[in-house]
Amino acid sequence: MRSLIVPFHGFFEVVARNHLWMTWNLVLAAVPAVLAPFVFRHRGPRSTGWWVGLAAVLLFLPNAPYVVTDLVHLRGDVVQAGSDLDVIAGVLPAYALFIAAGFACYAFVISEGRRFLEDRGLATWRPPAELALHAVCAVGVVLGRVSRLNSWEPVTEPVGTLERVVLTLTWRWAPVAIVATFLVIWAGHAVTRAAGRAVVSGAASLTAAWRSALEGGPHFGQP
Repeated sequence: MRSLIVPFHGFFEVVARNHLWMTWNLVLAAVPAVLAPFVFRHRGPRSTGWWVGLAAVLLFLPNAPYVVTDLVHLRGDVVQAGSDLDVIAGVLPAYALFIAAGFACYAFVISEGRRFLEDRGLATWRPPAELALHAVCAVGVVLGRVSRLNSWEPVTEPVGTLERVVLTLTWRWAPVAIVATFLVIWAGHAVTRAAGRAVVSGAASLTAAWRSALEGGPHFGQP
């Protein structure tokens, strides 16, 4: 019984130790996911509010894949783990779930954008639009991690934001960091999207099998 409790204890220890920054980063990652349906499923005219909503989605979207950069905290939690079992069953699952939640938000926003283009007969623009979003988010993640730029600062502190953007993007390793981040985002989105499709397909198969079993079962009260 103890062997079953200890790994979960390690998991909750990691969450408790990092709950402030994990919760805050997941809230930021969820913002574009919450706004996306209101923006991309809107059927009326493009009002000022719609454009503001779209801008908010784009500004906050890098926060979703940004969670992968929080692996910088992983080493500290591994060091603090009491045993290899705590690392395998506690630390690693906690970070995996955290990163998966961030990429789930990202994949959801991308899927809403794809639907938006499809509904307007612009399906051929989906691949370049996705790549463009990956690239924009890669730049955003690098700016967030290197210069500690927040999503709202382009609005609240435009001059200071511009200075920090120029300083970061002229850093000699900036192109390497952006390309590496782009590849991580692209791969993370591809894996998350495939996993989502597998879950949806499996759920549909189970539902169909359940309905088939119910329909083929005994019908009480019939002659």
